[in-house]
Amino acid sequence: MAHIGDLVPKSGIYTEPGVVMEKKDDGNVVVSTEPLAVNKYHRYTNTTGLSEPEKLQFNEILDQIYQKDNDTDRINDIQTEIDRLKTDPTSHNIVQYLRNQQSYLVRQARKLPPTYQADESSIIKST
Repeated sequence: MAHIGDLVPKSGIYTEPGVVMEKKDDGNVVVSTEPLAVNKYHRYTNTTGLSEPEKLQFNEILDQIYQKDNDTDRINDIQTEIDRLKTDPTSHNIVQYLRNQQSYLVRQARKLPPTYQADESSIIKST
């Protein structure tokens, strides 16, 4: 099921990406290849899979965080947002996308947030 704002990697026979702008009752969708339309929903990463309000909330959060130039600060701020949002079950999808973005930054900056959560079974125990 497509959501408004979902990325269409290729639009028709052309190679430009597009974005779903409208869903018709007959099952068709209107796709825009305008760069500003794509940027509206996918400024930082591919957010296909989030609903339109979730896409907008995700981008608003990252718009604030990416005002900082330091990747370590960005990683820490994303962790703060994850910690804040994970208590709200309706924010589960946004939290997952924030974790993905944080993972990308961790790989790029080669830094970890000061605190983070991990599955206990994934921690190597030395005896």
